[in-house]
Amino acid sequence: MESTSFPLWLLALAVLLAAVWALRIALRRKKRTDVSKITIKDIDRMEGGEFEDYLAVVFAALGYETYQTAKARDFGADLVVVDEEGHKWVIQAKRYSANLGLACVQEVYGAQVFYNADKSLVITSAEKVTEACWRLAAATNTHFLLREDLEELASLLRKGKLEEASWVVKTPQLPEPVKGKPALIEVEQSRKRVSAGDYFYK
Repeated sequence: MESTSFPLWLLALAVLLAAVWALRIALRRKKRTDVSKITIKDIDRMEGGEFEDYLAVVFAALGYETYQTAKARDFGADLVVVDEEGHKWVIQAKRYSANLGLACVQEVYGAQVFYNADKSLVITSAEKVTEACWRLAAATNTHFLLREDLEELASLLRKGKLEEASWVVKTPQLPEPVKGKPALIEVEQSRKRVSAGDYFYK
């Protein structure tokens, strides 16, 4: 009579394979905190605060005098850095998967005024930047390190090429000014009446 029981060696092999697979996934998902080993995939898994901490270490390692703002009430800046020439930069860190909109430029430009900084910089992992964001950035002289810049920066840091990594940071992208401004609609006024939409004053 043949035995219909499952062979123990096959069961042991299945358990061993499952354990190896689980360990492999756990190691792949393990959060990396050594900046010299971070990849763009690691950045994509970061929370916003982690991305800010990562960038703080990057800028300090590249020789910038680096300050982090409070996580709440940061007035539009996540970092304030001073370069070797004494220029103060405010930095807005946006760890996004969606398109980057113009709110980041509004925030960092306001932070530039608030912190009395010389320049403003948005660093993002977003795949795309909206046209409105580019237009406002051009008008406010806001600089960008985009996803491809961030990927290059991480790659150079992994290779220990600090001088080249520093060059990436020193040469952020600045959008070209766009001709023309949005149309302005003059408020209707006559001697006896001022009106806009449904509202008026006599």
